[in-house]
Amino acid sequence: MKNILLLPALIFFLLFTLWPLGEVVYLSLLKTNFIVTSFIGFQNYIDLFSDKVFIQSFFNSIFYACLLVPGQIILSLVFSLMIYNLSKKWQDISRIIFYVPVLAGGIILASIWKWVFHVDGLINYLLSLLSIDKVFFFSNTITSIPIVSFIVLITSFGSYVIIVMANILSIDKAIFEAARIDGANQFQINIFIIIPMIKKTLELVGLLAMIASFQIFENIYSLVPQSYAATMTYEIYRSSFKNSKYGLASAMSIILLVIILIISLIKRRIENNE
Repeated sequence: MKNILLLPALIFFLLFTLWPLGEVVYLSLLKTNFIVTSFIGFQNYIDLFSDKVFIQSFFNSIFYACLLVPGQIILSLVFSLMIYNLSKKWQDISRIIFYVPVLAGGIILASIWKWVFHVDGLINYLLSLLSIDKVFFFSNTITSIPIVSFIVLITSFGSYVIIVMANILSIDKAIFEAARIDGANQFQINIFIIIPMIKKTLELVGLLAMIASFQIFENIYSLVPQSYAATMTYEIYRSSFKNSKYGLASAMSIILLVIILIISLIKRRIENNE
């Protein structure tokens, strides 16, 4: 009887996870545009390791991760510490406010920020008031990746606030009361009690932010659809849907999957050694 109850979940897993994954692995061994198809084995993988555009997308993704991981951890922690002492009503209101940008469409938000950072947009208008020449924010890697990272950070950190807040609120309040009786102020409670107790959650936030860094798509698609700012996910889209290189894009997807698995395994190994 128990096995029968598991059957719907098993069917769902087979149809929407295992079977698509198998198809991607199979496509990665082909050279195909779905009109002409030929089996080439591991040649797609070999070509990718000499593909300058793909290699750049990998290092771009690392660049995004270096900016987003500490940013997400710091922002989610700071705002969580600011609101966890509020009343239940204001905690709920604050969480809703922080989470609204997460619910909004990425393309819509990116369009707003595109106007802000456009060559004739708000930022350059403000710079012109200071007699500073226009800045082409999306013309190179050095400026475009930090700006895209900033936009992703501002529009997505609310989901991490909810995770961190839930962990803080699960801490026994008696610990805080005991610390106050011993003379600890709020800053000391935050630094020496709360942060050490939610360390695992902050590590989870870092892991999720790192994985998300490799998967940034809509902001790049809307703001700077160029190789010098592309993530691996955007290159997968470009190779498949723009260049019709579905086998090559499938190989990219498998490599991205392996990278994410490696990141997850490293985190688990670190946790087990602590």
